[in-house]
Amino acid sequence: MSTAKDFCAQLSVKINCFFSDQQQGLDIPPAELYRLEGFIEAGLLAGFVLESEVKQRFVDGAEQYLSTEIADFYRQDYRLILHMRMNEAPVYPSSNTS
Repeated sequence: MSTAKDFCAQLSVKINCFFSDQQQGLDIPPAELYRLEGFIEAGLLAGFVLESEVKQRFVDGAEQYLSTEIADFYRQDYRLILHMRMNEAPVYPSSNTS
């Protein structure tokens, strides 16, 4: 298997994990996000993958794991960045009455 094919296979797994974790409501640590973005950048610079291919993987992952609305957001965004879709943390009123 070629280096480019190995890279693309790993990229698919990493992007699917990114969207799957969001679907499950898991926190994605910033370091994990930065590693994925760096991995993508390295693949682009090495010529293993095209920007349009990465963009399509974002759209496919968003559609498969999240929603068509979020996939459309990726389609319309001209930038090549991963968007975090985290559930809002619950906010509870303070028990301090003073």
